[in-house]
Amino acid sequence: MVRARIGMAAASGALVAGGLLAAAAVGAPAAGATSSSSCVSSGKCYLVAVAPQSTVAGVSQAFAVTVDNEATTQTLGSIQVTAPSGFVVTGAAGGTASYTAGSALFLNLGIGPGKSATLTVDATAPCSGGASAWGTEAKQSNQFNGSGNDFTIDPASSLAAAVSGSCSLAFQTEPNGTAVGSPITSLEGSTGSPVAVEVLDGNRNLLTSSTAAVSLTIGTNPDSGALSGPTTVSATTGVASFAGLSINKAGVGYTLVATSPGIISATSSYFDIWNVLQGCSGACSGSSSTKTTTGTVTTSSGASGDFLGVGLGGASFSCGSSYQPLSDPLSFDVLSRSGATDSGAQFTTTLEISKSVVQSSGHPGASSWEICYGSQQPFTALANTAGTATIGGITYYTGLLPDCSGSQPAPCVQARNKDNAGDVLVTFLAAGDPVART
Repeated sequence: MVRARIGMAAASGALVAGGLLAAAAVGAPAAGATSSSSCVSSGKCYLVAVAPQSTVAGVSQAFAVTVDNEATTQTLGSIQVTAPSGFVVTGAAGGTASYTAGSALFLNLGIGPGKSATLTVDATAPCSGGASAWGTEAKQSNQFNGSGNDFTIDPASSLAAAVSGSCSLAFQTEPNGTAVGSPITSLEGSTGSPVAVEVLDGNRNLLTSSTAAVSLTIGTNPDSGALSGPTTVSATTGVASFAGLSINKAGVGYTLVATSPGIISATSSYFDIWNVLQGCSGACSGSSSTKTTTGTVTTSSGASGDFLGVGLGGASFSCGSSYQPLSDPLSFDVLSRSGATDSGAQFTTTLEISKSVVQSSGHPGASSWEICYGSQQPFTALANTAGTATIGGITYYTGLLPDCSGSQPAPCVQARNKDNAGDVLVTFLAAGDPVART
């Protein structure tokens, strides 16, 4: 929340009547505006100006309400100021002041003929831009009651209220990768603080007065995952914190979208969900299976505090050739707690394809199976198969892997076998943060 006090006309005196503070500022001559016919006929007319006339969405500030009594004999005793549409009144000062969310009432003003007073209304602008106006009613009575003592507003009064910009949401704490069903937090492997979304005013400052209800949904959804946990949370001092969020399917490049009525939405950075995510220091191995595919990954690249992530599914891509991959896509990485990948990591990986898929594939022999591979780093692919694909917002180089040889290092296919159960196993060497399928 941005708070700024607006300079007010200087008070020339304060009158005390019945133990209550009277006019906030009395003594300055009223502006010589031309009165309307209704002002002339009633003999009781007032001019009012509210400043500033423009503000920014969501900003809280003080508005100066200057009231000029244009009557020749009557004293203006009280006035009610009604806030423009969407504004919320948070305070009032001048005379005997009170307020509700929508208006401020000023009693015991005692503004004499030809005199003026400046009152203050504290208010928070709505989160949406637009134009509206303040409203006022004034009476001769000090207690804003009775009939026949109303003052008539001068049509030259300045009551405009313009709101520019809009409030918006932003991820104060971005989501990071974790395992299926585990809490999504700011650090890899559920080791950080909860995801948090902040409400910002039109100046992009934290709107600490906001208690807006903020909802999270999955934006980019690589494998039709479902989001569980407290998906709608009311902001506290402008921040909504989401503890216990989880996603039920592995995938590369999920995002979360934060929404709240009347406020511009926000989309998180990309993050991954893994079938297996385990601590890894030095040599470690992880394996994940679906009905048709098993992926087993071994690495010696993990440092203390790193994680090995292994996931099946949620990474749609193909390679530029007539070869049609049939296995579920396998993704794997060595990751730090911050979620950074180790571009120099080395892996030995095996993709096992079930007998049922092998039999229906049209190429039952193990020797005909290839690895369709994707990497953020350029690599040597078989002729006429190289291409690119966007996975999780990142461009990957793709292509079919050549066989390993003395002149062909990783990434490359190391072996193809068929076990006694009729499953095909393709073993390949990989580097960096790859995805692969057969």
